Amino acid sequence: MILKEKLQEKKVSGILIKVTGHPAAVLIARDVGMDFVFYDCEHGTISYEKLHDLMVLGNQAGIPSIVRVPQLARGDVSKILDYGAVGVMVPMIESAEDAAKLVEWSKYPPIGKRSYSGGANTNYGPSGGHASNMLSMNRRTLTIVQIETEEGVRRADEILSVDGIDAAIVGPCDLGISMGIPDDVMDSRELSAIKKVAEACRRHGRFFGIIGSMELMKYFEKELDIIVTAIDTNLLRAGMAASVEACRKLGK
Repeated sequence: MILKEKLQEKKVSGILIKVTGHPAAVLIARDVGMDFVFYDCEHGTISYEKLHDLMVLGNQAGIPSIVRVPQLARGDVSKILDYGAVGVMVPMIESAEDAAKLVEWSKYPPIGKRSYSGGANTNYGPSGGHASNMLSMNRRTLTIVQIETEEGVRRADEILSVDGIDAAIVGPCDLGISMGIPDDVMDSRELSAIKKVAEACRRHGRFFGIIGSMELMKYFEKELDIIVTAIDTNLLRAGMAASVEACRKLGK
């Protein structure tokens, strides 16, 4: 099932990958029941060439990929979709103009102005069939704004009113920094700001998500559509710490 269609039926969850650029991570994510793999190309270390191979594998294995590109640039947005991503997210979106550019580069006509190319996005199929391919890819592509500043929250309604935007995902860490409260995402002021984004998503028929702790997910349980609480670096740290603690107990 297409991820966007799955979102119509239930909440979806996945893992944010920053450093684990190995095919095993894709297959494990699928086998444990995750709905998608979310690659972080803003803060992560995986190259676009490596990412292409991982996303081709994911598409064939039945677990789609979303990518946070490093910036609002045509070369990043369109390329990552050509490489096989079903969703693209741009950080620090703060205006309707930013959102409109994202739609322009991520969706084909008549919605946007994305340049056409076959490749991983068409499973390296034969040439031709442009009209049907563009229709299919527009239907499945998730165009996601990341709202993570006070200005983005203030202008959430105008951002989410842009045709072609499918979802907003809040980045609570940067939002807290923007608000001058960097160390407590459960501060009532930040919770209120996140609530405003969730409400704007509902008004405009967009999906709403958060990248953050399970505590934050539970607080917004009713509003959430897209859940990203598993992060590879955190999982590695927690697993190693648990192993060290278990070994220390054995020594005692």
